[in-house]
Parts: sequence; structure tokens; C-alpha cells
Amino acid sequence: MRSFVLWYSSQNEQCEEEKEISAHINLWNKNNDQSKNYCFDFGFLIEDLSNIKMLYLYVPFKVKEDNIKDLGSVISKNNKLVNAIFNENFTTTAGKTKKLVVNGNASKPKFVIYSLETKEQIKIMEINAPGSILEINLNNILVEKDTKRFYFRIRIEACNKDIKLIDDQVKGISIFSDQFTNTEIIDFRINDIRSCSDEVRERFEKGKKFNISAIHYLILRDANDIIIYNGNEISSRILERDLWKDYIDGINHNMIAYHLKKKAKKCFDVKDNKYIINEYLDDFSALIRFQYQKGTKFLVFIYILGVIFLGAIGGILGNFLFELIKLSLNNH
Repeated sequence: MRSFVLWYSSQNEQCEEEKEISAHINLWNKNNDQSKNYCFDFGFLIEDLSNIKMLYLYVPFKVKEDNIKDLGSVISKNNKLVNAIFNENFTTTAGKTKKLVVNGNASKPKFVIYSLETKEQIKIMEINAPGSILEINLNNILVEKDTKRFYFRIRIEACNKDIKLIDDQVKGISIFSDQFTNTEIIDFRINDIRSCSDEVRERFEKGKKFNISAIHYLILRDANDIIIYNGNEISSRILERDLWKDYIDGINHNMIAYHLKKKAKKCFDVKDNKYIINEYLDDFSALIRFQYQKGTKFLVFIYILGVIFLGAIGGILGNFLFELIKLSLNNH
């Protein structure tokens, strides 16, 4: 089970209105002395928040409350960061508490970036299947007539040993080199229901499904990492460290953002003289490999100690055999 799954519930379950959403996912890692942690940043732009009660996100690994962080409050403090995330030249207007209004432009209407209270509005549902379900309470958010588009963004952090969708393999260890090559395989999926457990599938089928208009998937990597990808078009750019330092903890080196996207199919409506969506997305998947070098000075040190130890053992055994042979010859 490697797929994230997204659905929602309504305040009025009898309402047949379908809700449209676009998703933005950033994936990046941060290292410490003990382990490597991965951060999954999920952003959800809901076109009409009215009548939505709960947003559910199944995460295919166990999540703890302390590993969830609201990012709405982070990006709301930096207008340049807003433009960087959405790749647009927006202006913003301070709204009511927890709200930042992003003013629209000629092609896109305005929307609200909302800052969630993680302790009160995000609950973790423990389930029998591997993983956790995040229940995000949107029920009490005031939706005004002129601004129904809402954007939410959260961060989920986990240790690499707990994440099955990422496989980090060590290759090419040598005692003659102080580095080895890692091959990291990232199998990222959203709404790949077939790969989920019966319990997750049942919860998804009982809930309401979003009409997904677009999925933007950004992988942030060290500039020295080598990407191996065979799939749809992918774009890339160098991240500006001064701009992203408040968003990415401890960024002190050059990073490249690799951008994959999948959008719903559109057709031109002659009557209204505009493009309309005629086929929404059901799911999204991307398999990407990265190769990177990692220092092995500690391993080399262990190898040297091992060689010295084996040499010492060999010397002792050699002396013992020599004395044994010498004794045998003297007896004859």
C-alpha cells in the first residue's frame, strides 16, 4: 500500500453537488545525524468550500500528531513565497483571522489561504490497515459569497524507515573509496485505489469523491543528485535559497525543483466561448529514481580496523602454526 487517497464528506449528505479540487504536493528530505526524514507538503485548492464538512487524506504510513504542521500561516507571511508556490504574479490582501486573500488576475479568480489549527482541526484516525487517515475539519470555516475558493496546506513528516513508497538502496561500496552511490526509488501515487486495503477502499467508496482538475507534484532535491525518469514531460528550476529558507528547514545548499503535472482534459465550449473540463483526473502516479553520492569515511574506518584485526589474527595463527611445525620436526 503506497498510495495516498483523498475524499471528503458534506454537511448535507443529500446534496449532489460535486466539488472541484486541485492538489499541490512537494516532497523533500532533510538529514540529521541519526536518520533521514521526508516531508510531504500537501496543498489543496478547493473551488467551492461551502457545504464541505471534512476533508480526508489517507497516508500510507503511520502519522503522529507532532509530525503534522500547518503551512498556511508560513506562506501567508511572505508574498514572494506565495508567488513562488503558485508560479504566478499575485498580490495579497490581509483578510480576517486565519485568512489571507490572494487577489486574482485576468486568468484566475481570487482565493483564500487559510491557516489551520492543527490541534483542533486535524485529527488522526487510527485504522487496522497500515497507515493513518487525517481528518481535516472544515465545517466551521466562514465562506463568504464573493470568496468560496479556499487553499489549505499542511506538512507531514516521517522517517525513511517508515515509508514503503520510498526505497533507498546502497550501491558500490568500496574500501578504496570514501563514497558510495545510493539509488533512491520514489513511487508516489494518489487515489490508486486498487493498491489499497479493503478498509481504505470501503471508506473511500462511502465518502464523496472530488473532481480533480490538476495535480502538481514537485520533488526538491540536492543539485548534485542525478534524476532518472521515463514518463511525461518534467520541468526543473533552481530554488532561490533566500526565498525558500522560511519554508524549507535548514536549506544551505543548491536545490533543484522537479515539476510534474497532470491536468484534466478540456474542450472548447463554443456557446460560452471558453474551455471547459470534460474529463477530470481519477488518479496520479510517478515513479522516479535518484542517484547520489554519500560519504563513507566511517565505513572506511571500520574496514581499516577490520583489516588490522584480521592481520593480527593472521599473525597469531601464523606464529602458532610455525611453533607447531617446529615442535613436530624436533620430535622426529
